[in-house]
Amino acid sequence: MRSVLKASDEVVNKGLAVLAIENTLLEIGKPAYDYVVDMVNKEYHCGLTDCYEHPEYLSAVLKELFGSSHIDIVNSIKKQLEEFSNKKPIGRFVETLSQ
Repeated sequence: MRSVLKASDEVVNKGLAVLAIENTLLEIGKPAYDYVVDMVNKEYHCGLTDCYEHPEYLSAVLKELFGSSHIDIVNSIKKQLEEFSNKKPIGRFVETLSQ
């Protein structure tokens, strides 16, 4: 039973993180969202859902595409996840993304 709960918690955490990423990018505009998705795919052969396990991929892509403005994007993602940041996996995701 514990492993089922742990697995479902992980699915929820991943969903929250991906939703925060998508919301932030779509607030900027659909082209920005498409560029990030395309670049994550080209550079790392993965999608946004994989960025939960590898936030460093998303961080690198945001820095490359948006320069110093990537900080605003990361801050928006952090703000959306703020109430969940006490969960270790979400906190780790946000911390790694912020580096």
